[in-house]
Amino acid sequence: MKKTLLFASLLSFALFSCGEKSTNIETQTETHASGDATAANSVSVSSSKNTSGIIDAYLAVKDALVSDDAAAASAKSADLVSALKTYDIAGSQANDPEELERLQVEATGFAEKLATADIAAQRESFQALSVVLKDMLKIAGTDRKLYHQYCPMYKGNTGGMWLSANEEIKNPLFGSSMLTCGRVEETLALN
Repeated sequence: MKKTLLFASLLSFALFSCGEKSTNIETQTETHASGDATAANSVSVSSSKNTSGIIDAYLAVKDALVSDDAAAASAKSADLVSALKTYDIAGSQANDPEELERLQVEATGFAEKLATADIAAQRESFQALSVVLKDMLKIAGTDRKLYHQYCPMYKGNTGGMWLSANEEIKNPLFGSSMLTCGRVEETLALN
């Protein structure tokens, strides 16, 4: 009986986490010590056109990985590397230019690793890039609303994240093998 209950619980979790149809994303709330419930999944970021090229190139790589197209991801990574290298930190008017420069260098390093034919290596570099790019965009700003999406099943169930311009889940970390596995963790909204 206990094994059946455990199996049913695990199956329910797997279906909930990685269901085939992910259309409704509920707003997550967090209760603070004061008892106030606040939206935990929306972060206000400054509006900036300076990051448009980086975001466009990043999303092109993401779409190639969603389509399981290692060659396209590798080719599109050159545009991402170029956009990251030419990003003008001085013109960004960011509050923390030193941290922004550190994140730019780190993101460029991960983007350069995408120029391989090994899609598993590309996905690992893309996930690491996504973490750094999210932090970079929180400082530098963005030109559009972005969704921080998360799949708990990635990398032996340690989880992985990416950014998307759409709320709908299209998982670049698994591609067609688990296309809709994931959920929206946070929204980077323009202030």
